[in-house]
Amino acid sequence: MKKRLAAIFAAVTVASSMTACASGGTTEQTTTAATTAATEPKQLDEEDANIVAEMDTGDEEENTSVGTVKWLSFWDLNPANGKPKSVELELFETKYGGKIELIPTTYETRYSDLSTQVLGGTSPDLFPAADLDTFPGKAISGMFEPFDDYLDFDSDLWTVGAKKLSDDHMLGGKHYVSVVSTDAGCVCIYNKRVIEENGLPDPAELLDEGKWDWNAFKDMCMQFSDPDEKKYGFDGWWFEINLLLTTGKPVIDVEDGVIKSNLMSTEMERCENLMLDMNKNQLPLPKAEYDWVEQPQRIAEGTTLFYPCGVWCLYETDLSKFGAEGEIMFVPMPKDPEADKYYLPSGVDAYALCKGAPNPEGAAAFMKCKLIAVGDENGQAIAEKQYREDYGWTDEMIDMWHKTKELTNENPVIDFYAGCSSDIYDLVHNPIKDASYNGKDWATTRDEITPAVETEIEALNQQIKDNF
Repeated sequence: MKKRLAAIFAAVTVASSMTACASGGTTEQTTTAATTAATEPKQLDEEDANIVAEMDTGDEEENTSVGTVKWLSFWDLNPANGKPKSVELELFETKYGGKIELIPTTYETRYSDLSTQVLGGTSPDLFPAADLDTFPGKAISGMFEPFDDYLDFDSDLWTVGAKKLSDDHMLGGKHYVSVVSTDAGCVCIYNKRVIEENGLPDPAELLDEGKWDWNAFKDMCMQFSDPDEKKYGFDGWWFEINLLLTTGKPVIDVEDGVIKSNLMSTEMERCENLMLDMNKNQLPLPKAEYDWVEQPQRIAEGTTLFYPCGVWCLYETDLSKFGAEGEIMFVPMPKDPEADKYYLPSGVDAYALCKGAPNPEGAAAFMKCKLIAVGDENGQAIAEKQYREDYGWTDEMIDMWHKTKELTNENPVIDFYAGCSSDIYDLVHNPIKDASYNGKDWATTRDEITPAVETEIEALNQQIKDNF
């Protein structure tokens, strides 16, 4: 599961920054693409290249070469397999004379490779942090250093959401991760034809009316589901944690450099009880009957109503598993009806600066290019064109993409349980899905795992106190 999560977050990161050079394949596929990325670039057309050339970085360093930035990863920042070149890479190359050099690794060996290079004095510059497993654990262990000497986190370049989530990655008052943009960490994909054929309200219209919440989601699944006919409300691996995040309370949080658990929170209990109730009503696709393999093609078949997943899966060349052209649509995760705000799980385009990085200035310049690409209207227009031409998105999907990004940017929520330690990950990851998968009472699960999680957190907080 971890292996797949990493491949998917690679796609999320790339897509959200308009590079889109992966689409959620296996780690092996992603690594292969990374090693051949430079051989098949799709350059920006002349009009778009001229738009990028006119962008103002506001930086005195512009037009001076920042050299090569070494990027240790199992996926590449350079375009691969004919995918479009990103605005930020074009900006980095033309404005700063910079280059990105991939130092290839695999998902399984990326941290051991990083450790070997850091300890051996051959550190790379940048490391991917979008899969949310770099912080705080790897920062505590000395694999990374803060960006603050090279990046101004109070600059107007940062969006509200990216600034907030960058600030969440702080130890000792320093930023150990640069979150340059936010995007939907999970959306509910559906087929409009199937919605209409079953006499259900369009979720996009419910969103516009302020009625898209847990209750609306559950009611639609209840009306649609018929286990005797093998019809179910939802499928996918990403529903449970992302529904939890709509409460505004991550399972494990970091506040002011202190790790905290929300396992005992009333918000989490309320959400887990909802998932238990949906399990009892047989709303989720019974994964065990399908060899624990998700079945996205059932959306087009009209036998599953919703497919909650990262928006990355819509950056694919073949979306037919979700339906015919004009049928595919998505909305953000439903709102917690008792939350004070519309909290949404956030995907992040995020990076960590390696300990002993040889070119931190170049790494910072690339971060600035990413921030500019996100904030520039012309840059966003290029992204829209790429989505239409390369992925077959409709205007309706483009509008929802903007709306979902805006909503996510207002109140983004991420979870740190994967970034604390492997022990905390193992203690938390599957148990928080037990109510939904196995119909297990949350209070029982919570009482079983909380003491061990708290012990791990206490030890990590002591290391933070001693070293930062």
